[in-house]
Amino acid sequence: MNRGRDRRQVKLDDQQHYKELEESHDAKASERFHTPAYQSYSVEDYLRKMGVDVTKGVDAGGQEHSD
Repeated sequence: MNRGRDRRQVKLDDQQHYKELEESHDAKASERFHTPAYQSYSVEDYLRKMGVDVTKGVDAGGQEHSD
């Protein structure tokens, strides 16, 4: 008398299940998944984009010289 599925049958069913998952894919989903990489920007590029003048030197932030 068979008391359910044995380990071999469970393993075969799992392999078949994952094989079906690998074979069935949506072309549109695959296209949306493959997006171009983000561009890397330097800090200066970002500041220029935000409208900050990067040609000036670094300001002391209002701190006075105490000579």
